[in-house]
Amino acid sequence: MWVADETPAPKVERVGDQSCEISWEALSPMKGDPISYTLQSMLGNSEFKQVYKGSSSSYMLSGLQATSEYRFRACAHRLCQDAPELAGPYSPTVFLPPQRPPPEAGTAAGTRGAAESRRPKRSLTDEQLTLIFILLFGVSGILIAFVIQYFVIK
Repeated sequence: MWVADETPAPKVERVGDQSCEISWEALSPMKGDPISYTLQSMLGNSEFKQVYKGSSSSYMLSGLQATSEYRFRACAHRLCQDAPELAGPYSPTVFLPPQRPPPEAGTAAGTRGAAESRRPKRSLTDEQLTLIFILLFGVSGILIAFVIQYFVIK
């Protein structure tokens, strides 16, 4: 079966207030079968929508809302000659944060408080949450072992 081991995330670069260029790693044709790509985008917390399907490994997306956040993911498709199209896994999602609004008149643009209030909130990934859970479980196990040893031995 044709599946990539680890699909790298696309790269996104904001080109203007309302456009960005998304590029991803191109794959070599497999046994003479051409490869096409699907690019999906998500505005805020909506559903992913297909914005591109074709053979190019980059796409210029326009009409973006400067104050909204976007997420993108790509998928490669093997266009088989004798069988239906085979789709690979979607890449990890890449995030395009909203553009920062210009500093308001009368506020200090360089102050730490103003910069922190505009910073987008980040959530932890599944891997980070798992690591925190394992560390907490390990530390609590060690503490319980010390308490048991203290009361049993003394």
